[in-house]
Amino acid sequence: MDELLKNNSSNSGESSSLDSLDKNSIVKKKIDAVIKDRASWMKYDGFLDMKILFTANLGETNLTLREILKLKKGSIIDLEKPAGESVEVYVNSRIIGKGEVMVYEKNLAIRMNEVLDANGVIYHISKEKKR
Repeated sequence: MDELLKNNSSNSGESSSLDSLDKNSIVKKKIDAVIKDRASWMKYDGFLDMKILFTANLGETNLTLREILKLKKGSIIDLEKPAGESVEVYVNSRIIGKGEVMVYEKNLAIRMNEVLDANGVIYHISKEKKR
């Protein structure tokens, strides 16, 4: 890289301030190239149309078989989770964030309140695709 900088400054013949600008832009281009090379796993254009499993965990409970067999239309199942508490959101069984359940255009929906490490999600999905 020093040779490249020396060649550039000897060929330019302009003032030293312009040389330093040229050197800075060359160094910046080199750094950008290294970053792009090392972050090649983050190229996820091919993943954008991939089907994934999106899951929201509203709550859990334990029921006996007797209780399950007694369920009928209108039965209420206590999920043992306080109303208004955040629900966990998963992509391919990996937690990606938390949100709150709401009604949106007459449908049940989740408003995302917290997204956990989006780059990590892309990384794990890319590893799963390679398997």
